[in-house]
Amino acid sequence: MSGAATVAAIPVAPSIDCRSLLPGHDFVDAFRVQTGIPELDARQAADAILSNPAGWIKQLMAARDRLVRPFQLKTAAMVRDDPSGSQYVGAFPIVSQSQQQVVLGFDDKHLDFRVSVTVTPDSISGAQVTLTTVVKTHNLLGRTYLTAIMPFHRIIARHLLENASFGRAA
Repeated sequence: MSGAATVAAIPVAPSIDCRSLLPGHDFVDAFRVQTGIPELDARQAADAILSNPAGWIKQLMAARDRLVRPFQLKTAAMVRDDPSGSQYVGAFPIVSQSQQQVVLGFDDKHLDFRVSVTVTPDSISGAQVTLTTVVKTHNLLGRTYLTAIMPFHRIIARHLLENASFGRAA
């Protein structure tokens, strides 16, 4: 089996644990795919999902960075240039990681966000990979921003999961 997702990314109920990622969050969603890779760990899954986004996603992110710069929000380049010494998956700093879960994200003046990639072994057909996004807004700018990006977020999250190549993780 190639290790690519074998079914479409489906929306699922976020795990109860997501509450601890950003207590008092304003938004949470989760999508899941089934893989044929039983020994997949969360860091491998996160790399497969986020390290090589499609060109159209890169273009949307570049447009987002241009639009938010006048509001003094963090751009991808600003996050990557942070001198904290953080490790990254794609454009996102790692907040925490274990074999089962990688949490990515950062805090900004308008909102804080976390992205969780969780791997759950499935003895029948490999592993389930769940991509959860949690957002806590701070002000009107954060709420407006979240409303504006939400349709894009859902399309991007599903696309990233459905097109991840988990095969190299085996």
